[in-house]
Amino acid sequence: LMRNWRGVLGIEKQIDSPDKKRTFNELHFSAASSRYDIATRAMSLGRDQAWKKHLVAALPAVVAPVCVDLASGTGDVAFLLADRFPDSRITGIDLTEEMVTLAQKRNPFDNVSFTCRDMAETGLDNASIDIVTGSYALRNAPDLGEGLQEVNRILKTGGCAAFLDLSKSAHSVSQVSQYWLLKCWCGLWGTLLHANPTIHAYIADSLKQFPTRDDYYLLVKKSGFEIISSRLFYFGMLELLVIRKVS
Repeated sequence: LMRNWRGVLGIEKQIDSPDKKRTFNELHFSAASSRYDIATRAMSLGRDQAWKKHLVAALPAVVAPVCVDLASGTGDVAFLLADRFPDSRITGIDLTEEMVTLAQKRNPFDNVSFTCRDMAETGLDNASIDIVTGSYALRNAPDLGEGLQEVNRILKTGGCAAFLDLSKSAHSVSQVSQYWLLKCWCGLWGTLLHANPTIHAYIADSLKQFPTRDDYYLLVKKSGFEIISSRLFYFGMLELLVIRKVS
């Protein structure tokens, strides 16, 4: 166990390139899948489901939309989309077979399906999707720019995307505080649930690589989107961003 805690300090080097991060994510989320729902509820102090409901509620009213949920995990957001849009067609995409299998077992909807794919290489047709969602998705993209470009490619012009994820302050003191809070808090749940703190302590390192809020907005706009709304949760550490494809 002590060896695992020492390994927590080396996560950053394991995700410092897109290929290494993709490999790390496959191993990490495969290992985390069995207790992923318990972990997300615990680490969010029970607020995870409420935030996801806010995400789906923030989407515009669309008749029978075609939806894609990126990094779909065990299917929470996909199922909420099916409740909100009963005439929709929804595909949940995840990098790991273990998550896809769990989502399929939980799936009570005929209009929801799940598939194992990379969020930056979905294999979907150009301009074929009305709505894209992602909870804790883009932060885990091996390359954020490529992830946003893929969202732009599959969305119809005027289509919307909504992303719920941790948000990084521009202030260095806040960044350091947030990093160590997440490192210890999430590492604790990795230890309790898997006897391995690197599971979930990874969250701190993935946010360290992520751009600050303002830089994130700039990249979103450069990727062909306009920002519709932003809402912060969890003492400003979490953001719900709604964007629309304009080009």
